[in-house]
Amino acid sequence: MSDFQPSQKKIYGVRARLPQYFRAAAVVGIFAAVLAIIASFYNARSTSPFRLKSEHAQLSSDVISEISGYERVETDAGVAKYYIRADHAKTFSDDHQELANVYLEIYSPEGTADKMAAENAIYVPEPDKHFTAYLKGNVRIESRAGLTVRTNHITYTNINQTAEADETVEFERETIRGKSFGATVDMAAKRLDLHRDVDIEVFESADLAKSGVKYAKITSQSAIFDQVGNKIDLNRNVSIDIASTVRGSAPARSSEIRADRALAAFAGADAKTASLSTFELFDNVTINSAMQGGTPTNISAGYALFNRLADRYTLKNGAHIVADAGGKPTDIRAAEAVFEQTAHKLALTGDVKILQGSDALAGDTCHAELFSDNKIKSAVLRGNASASQTTVDRTTSVKAPELNAEFNDSRQLRDANAVGQSHAEILPREAVDYTKIVVDAARGIGMLFKGEGLIERMRTDGRTTVNLNAPTNSPEAANKRLTADGVVTVFQANGKDIRRTEAVGNAELFVEPITAGPANYRTTINAPRFDCDFYDTGNNARICVAGKKARAVRNPTVKTANRGDQILLGIELTANFGQRSNDIESFDATGDAKFTEADRNAIAGRMSFTRSDEVVRLRGGEPTVWDSSARAKAGEIDWDTRNNKTHLRGSVSTTYYSRKQMKDAAPFGSSEKPVFVTSQTAEIDHAAETANYLGNARGWQDSNYVRGDRIFVDQANGKLLAEGGVQSVLYNAKINQKSKESSVPTYAAAKRLTYERDKRVLQYRDSVDIRQGTDRITSGSADVYLDERNDVSRTVAENNVVITQPSRRASGDWVQYTASDETAIIRGNPAKVSDPESGTSESPQLSFSMRDKRVTSGGATVKPGTGGRTRTVYKIK
Repeated sequence: MSDFQPSQKKIYGVRARLPQYFRAAAVVGIFAAVLAIIASFYNARSTSPFRLKSEHAQLSSDVISEISGYERVETDAGVAKYYIRADHAKTFSDDHQELANVYLEIYSPEGTADKMAAENAIYVPEPDKHFTAYLKGNVRIESRAGLTVRTNHITYTNINQTAEADETVEFERETIRGKSFGATVDMAAKRLDLHRDVDIEVFESADLAKSGVKYAKITSQSAIFDQVGNKIDLNRNVSIDIASTVRGSAPARSSEIRADRALAAFAGADAKTASLSTFELFDNVTINSAMQGGTPTNISAGYALFNRLADRYTLKNGAHIVADAGGKPTDIRAAEAVFEQTAHKLALTGDVKILQGSDALAGDTCHAELFSDNKIKSAVLRGNASASQTTVDRTTSVKAPELNAEFNDSRQLRDANAVGQSHAEILPREAVDYTKIVVDAARGIGMLFKGEGLIERMRTDGRTTVNLNAPTNSPEAANKRLTADGVVTVFQANGKDIRRTEAVGNAELFVEPITAGPANYRTTINAPRFDCDFYDTGNNARICVAGKKARAVRNPTVKTANRGDQILLGIELTANFGQRSNDIESFDATGDAKFTEADRNAIAGRMSFTRSDEVVRLRGGEPTVWDSSARAKAGEIDWDTRNNKTHLRGSVSTTYYSRKQMKDAAPFGSSEKPVFVTSQTAEIDHAAETANYLGNARGWQDSNYVRGDRIFVDQANGKLLAEGGVQSVLYNAKINQKSKESSVPTYAAAKRLTYERDKRVLQYRDSVDIRQGTDRITSGSADVYLDERNDVSRTVAENNVVITQPSRRASGDWVQYTASDETAIIRGNPAKVSDPESGTSESPQLSFSMRDKRVTSGGATVKPGTGGRTRTVYKIK
């Protein structure tokens, strides 16, 4: 292929660049067309035809005169009605005029004038010296009310003094200026109706208006500017943007206001001094207000009245205020509200709800002081008032007819003081080992907080009830109710758990097990005051000290035989609680302590009771227990209420009020006189009706007594057992002396003594030694039989029996002594009676009359079936 020639290359290069040339030419053409359109538009503005009313559509086109420098004053009865001036006037056959560079003044009866000017005008006269004027091109109206209106076309009707514009209108009056699309200027009524797309600027003063520093920018769909009422009625899609200037020391604040409708009112003696005073806002009102450099406060309501001079919002139909400082919004709701921004005050009415961080307030009404960021600083709530604080661990709340709340600089609740009949709760999120607290007080409750979710102190005024509801995870758990004239509760350093509670004035503590059972008791403690300490966690009471003159009553949750209400008294009473069960584990009473259950009672200087074994321990003073049948004292007494036993130690002394009360279990005579038993220690089984006395035991009635190392009394079976060095005295033993019956004490000693009420027998065993007067019997054992009066009727002795009298001695293996005839039947192998004066008698059986000192032989032998001989030795005097 041959190479292109240079000329050919140039031709082809031009051809290749032709599309670029065409595109550039097209762009230039389009630009020129746009310029032509814009120019024609502006030319059309000044040359557009007049928009006439239908009645003026067929004006005459016949010119009858033309005048340059036209000027005319229309009068009525010598009074000027209006004045017209124009550079050129063309008059037509129907008397209408076309005017160039026209100037028009319309006079009021007072002599003031509304002024209008335009590049062109059509003047149409009407009856009674009225007219209609069509003005076009840089139309300017200056009303006698001080309003200036600028537009391109207007129609002025003299009969009603209104000017109508159907395109963009600009207006101003001293501190106000704006624009809209279409307007009606009612000069007589001094009202400006803005038809569409209203845009208004409001200035603090006329001087600031000149400098362009505006206070508010207002837009709406339409508006009415009432100059007589000094207000602007704004309709549909109202938007008000306020830029506040600095006032004194207060920082500047800007606000964005939105509503469906609004009414802006002005205050001032005249148009020049008029300043915006209030905004009245209707339907779907929203307000966003923020200080310079600060976070916004958002407001919404169905209705709002903003007083600019007082910087106050009056909100109705569902007020909602949100202060969003610090990333933790304060949410405020009420039916109505009065919000004073500069004064930092807030008044709420109707279903008030305030949420600030983890704190919540509620009531029928509320008056609040605010921080500079519009968060709650303090509040007074009335009517169903409440305050609550919610954390991950628990919810704390207080309710009352009136509530005063204060917040710290961190915007956290510091004080909540309820006034009137008040109710407070501390509820754990998970009630596992945490006690629920419910407090009711007649005159008020005060809570002092120390941070988010942390309580420092709680106090109550008036009759107070504190319920401590234990976790339900333990069958042994118990709820507590504390009642007093006033209660102060101090919390641990962690602000979560109770450390101490003081209840003062007619205090009562009620403890109720969650589960009923024979071992579970409801406990009520009454005292002038309580001081309670708590475990480190869980709000669980550890110890409660009641004083002075405290009283505790324990009622069984399940009634059982021989168990009844238990009453514990003391000058000071201490209740010790289990951490797991929250029930009372033990009592300690000091000072005139007393315990009572059913018929049984106990007193001591101090006393303790443990729930685990249900034992009452009496110490100090003179410990004493008693019931309807007996009384016992000792250095120490342990009363086992569960097993119905009493253990006594140290100088035990028991008094049975009578032998009858003792159920005749003692071998004494009179049933009306008390029976006393003493020992070192003793154990009394009340259910079995037995008593075991150990250590130098001694029982007596009047001068009758039984002594031994141990005495055992079995009242139910009517038995008495004495062991170890037994000694007894029966003062009611009878003998006949010189034909007269008399009581001569019977002394008996043995290693063991048994008395059986039903057999009326005293059984002495081992080394028996019985003495009555000068008579004495010793033997291995002896049975003393009593009659129905418990007098000795006969005595049977066995094993090495020896009877001694001052002048004689008798011995044998078996002896029966009969008290009625004072005769002893002696059996032995052999039986023997010796008398230093009368001699000696021996026989298997001897009858020995101790009254007349006679001895006879005969009768049965010791061993039936065996013979025996009688041997008598006489001494001759």
